Amino acid sequence: MANTQRLKLSLNLYINYLVFGMAIVILAQNMTVLSQQWHTTVAGVSYVISSIGIGRLLVLYISGVLSDKYGRKPFVLLGMGTYIPFFVGITFSPNMYVAYGCGILAGMANSFLDAGTYPALMELYPQKPATANIVIKAFASTGELILPIMVTIIEHYHGWFGLSFMTCTLIFIINFLFISRKTFPKVPRVTPKTAASAAEPKAAFTLNQKVNAVALTVYGYISMATFYLVSQWLTKYGQVALKWPPAMPAIW
Repeated sequence: MANTQRLKLSLNLYINYLVFGMAIVILAQNMTVLSQQWHTTVAGVSYVISSIGIGRLLVLYISGVLSDKYGRKPFVLLGMGTYIPFFVGITFSPNMYVAYGCGILAGMANSFLDAGTYPALMELYPQKPATANIVIKAFASTGELILPIMVTIIEHYHGWFGLSFMTCTLIFIINFLFISRKTFPKVPRVTPKTAASAAEPKAAFTLNQKVNAVALTVYGYISMATFYLVSQWLTKYGQVALKWPPAMPAIW
């Protein structure tokens, strides 16, 4: 694949995670107006936010397995296509139960994107796979920065809250059209083991390896849980606990 084609495809993949970063905080940033639209409380909106994690868990493993079998491109497109009904559905959902279903779609979409994007970038940049994947976090963080500013501007001019959701939808639609025309690297095929090598006993995990595996799993869970907790509730904390005006906690 030519360098120009590689760079263009990489940029398209990264743009998806710019929108993903916006999606992480979009419910929390619109918590007040959504609670009014759904005739519920802030607790009801947080209940909807929890559905994203459920949706992610539902397809996380199977999407990775199928991505290895059928390729990366279908799952990148599937993730984008699944995110669109989330943004549109949340905007027009009449109650928290419909919104909960939309939240599950968002979690599934995230798993689909991960299953296609992370290995695709590793295959695009086999010499620098870690660097290519770390850039995803930079784009996601940029999305988390842009969305609160966008929401603040919309509120300042008394605009429709759905503009932020429709902006994310439009970006995904345009990016979908670009990616659908791109060629992805072929998925590397694993060479089947010979009968002799297959018969060799596998080395047992040592105690240190088991302890490290458990420690890293617990660390990963706690760090991600803390990250999502802060990102979802920081705005509301600023409004309620610190008595800031709506625009201040949204930006900070």
